[in-house]
Amino acid sequence: MEEQSLIELLVYGRIAGRAAAEYSTRLAAQQRSPAAVRAAEADVNRLLAADGHQNVRALLRTVRHLMTESAGVVRNGSGTDLDEIEDLMRHIAVHIDIGGFQDLAHAYDLRSAALAARATLECASERRETRGGHHRSDYPSVDPDLSVDRVWSPTTGVRHEPVPSISAHLGELLHDVSADAFRPGHAL
Repeated sequence: MEEQSLIELLVYGRIAGRAAAEYSTRLAAQQRSPAAVRAAEADVNRLLAADGHQNVRALLRTVRHLMTESAGVVRNGSGTDLDEIEDLMRHIAVHIDIGGFQDLAHAYDLRSAALAARATLECASERRETRGGHHRSDYPSVDPDLSVDRVWSPTTGVRHEPVPSISAHLGELLHDVSADAFRPGHAL
């Protein structure tokens, strides 16, 4: 299911992006919230003034490494160091140099990466079973009671939502495909 979830993320993200772009181009005028613009300016200015001792690029590499180690195909329920990374993020340094505003862009990448990592790791930790491409070494079996989608929010944490039903036709197509069909020597 994890591969399916990642594919859905890409597919539906693209659909949502295209729909938003189409909606936006149909508008005669685009209203911008002055309060949102001021908040964005304040955020940029706060980051540009950040003069801590933590290197933004190094922390971004640390998040990537953490995700490689903790969110791979086979994982277990052991904890991660994301809390520590998020603490270090409070002490970043953003430097404008001859290369321009690259540190500022990396600071936003770091913020996004940490947010995505938090959502991914918390949802993966909640799935205490092995299902599809999601393998938990500490929970090697499928649990029928856990056939739910997990949705994460920074304010509510992980929520379980029912998996929407699929059409009978699509269900038949899915039923006809098994992992055996992809094993060497098996005729399709």
